[in-house]
Amino acid sequence: MQARIKLLTRYLSYYSQAQNYYRIHSPFVFEFAERVLEDDRLFYAFDELEDLRSILLKNRKTIQVTDFGAGSQVDGSKTRSVASIAKSAATSPAFCQMLFRLIDLYKPKTILELGTSLGIATLYHAAAARNAAIYTIEGCPNTAALAQANFKRMNVPNIELKIGQFEPVLDVVLPKIKQLDYAFIDGNHRKAPTLDYFDRCLQYAHKDSIFVFDDIHWSEEMEAAWEAIKAHPKVRLTIDLFFCGVVFFRTEQQQKEHFKLIPSRWKPSLFGSL
Repeated sequence: MQARIKLLTRYLSYYSQAQNYYRIHSPFVFEFAERVLEDDRLFYAFDELEDLRSILLKNRKTIQVTDFGAGSQVDGSKTRSVASIAKSAATSPAFCQMLFRLIDLYKPKTILELGTSLGIATLYHAAAARNAAIYTIEGCPNTAALAQANFKRMNVPNIELKIGQFEPVLDVVLPKIKQLDYAFIDGNHRKAPTLDYFDRCLQYAHKDSIFVFDDIHWSEEMEAAWEAIKAHPKVRLTIDLFFCGVVFFRTEQQQKEHFKLIPSRWKPSLFGSL
């Protein structure tokens, strides 16, 4: 309960400062807001992937869960049902669809995901980038087996799943990728590991790379990690969406900029404000 109260307090602080696209003057950020946050079209893959989620939400099979991260604030049990994982650990439909629109807009060719879970977000990434090479890493073998089954069920050939702790697997996967266009980091929600993943991925990034960090306000440690990432000299632009943070390395941008954005439907008081 205390953790939820703290999270609510952080959200209220974010909400009071966040702006929607009516107040954005940067053309690049305006396009992000318009195409990623405000676009409410239902793309071709959404129904199919949400049908898969519905199946998983009804699956009462239990598995032993191996967790190398900070654990769950919802269910810390080592034995969990597939339905429980789909409900509390899988990326939400709204977030998955936002990630789809982000990928659809920027069209990365190499995608890395840390934290596969049941593979729903992975499949959204793959649906938006059918010709991309997608690498995803999951620490729990039993969860990874379920994700692999989902990839096979959806007949998606361009996902390569690796099982193991992130650090040693990254040492193998990143040199194989060579140039990292996009990274979605949803794993160990602690400051030191998060910054370690950032530093490792940064070695393979370029000026058009995009990094997305999940749960940047999940804890004080994650907020500290987010502030450290924002302060890094190679980071030129960040967008705080509360549930995640998006990082850009646009070398053409001379001055750092940090935005807190919110969909206009969530904060209607900003409608038409310029």
